[in-house]
Amino acid sequence: MEVKTGQVKAIANLTRSEEGKYWERYNYAVGESTEPGSTFKALTIASALEHKIARPDTNYYCEHGKLRVEGHTISEAEAKKKFEWLSVTEILQHSSNVGTTKIAFDLTYPKLKETLKKFKIGDKTGIELSGESRGIFNDEENVSPLSLSNISFGQGVATTGIQMLAAYSALSNGGYYIKPTILKRDKDKIAESDKTQIIDFQTSRELKDMLVEAVEDGTGGRAKVNHFTIDAIGR
Repeated sequence: MEVKTGQVKAIANLTRSEEGKYWERYNYAVGESTEPGSTFKALTIASALEHKIARPDTNYYCEHGKLRVEGHTISEAEAKKKFEWLSVTEILQHSSNVGTTKIAFDLTYPKLKETLKKFKIGDKTGIELSGESRGIFNDEENVSPLSLSNISFGQGVATTGIQMLAAYSALSNGGYYIKPTILKRDKDKIAESDKTQIIDFQTSRELKDMLVEAVEDGTGGRAKVNHFTIDAIGR
């Protein structure tokens, strides 16, 4: 997707059935919703920055990798990780479930939900493709601490590929949610109804810097391209 126009340049799907045959007629990118997992952490952190709950250098104690919440243990995705103090930047860089949970607890669900709705989580994007799913999102006024913890790092919520693509485009284009389209679109001719600033430019810039760190020296290392440095556009 072009982040400044919302124009989707390509979508590819390939799924093999139990019989070993390939089924090519279903567009999973728009019609199938799944738990987004750790990709959701960037949205939780964006909400915290927007609501002035935390800054990139705010530190959280990450409990040596285990946090008890309502009788359940929230662990890091990699059991061997036993983080102590991490900044918000490092929480995203190392994809800490415990750190993201603590950010969400400071944020509270009503504030997080307010931001997620701006990112169109739980709503169709309106892309010109049939069978689009809304995903699954808890629209209640509040949720339990355990549910809040799970949602903060992308569990207990389901999104489509196109929803997350549009959300990340907003993180990287200066904070504008732009309705995705498969039609050719000039960035200077986007209808006002198709473009909305949902987060501050500063929040976008800070998130981009954090995501670059996640690729350069964190859990996003597989996105590195040899001989190239990933940069954040529109700094």
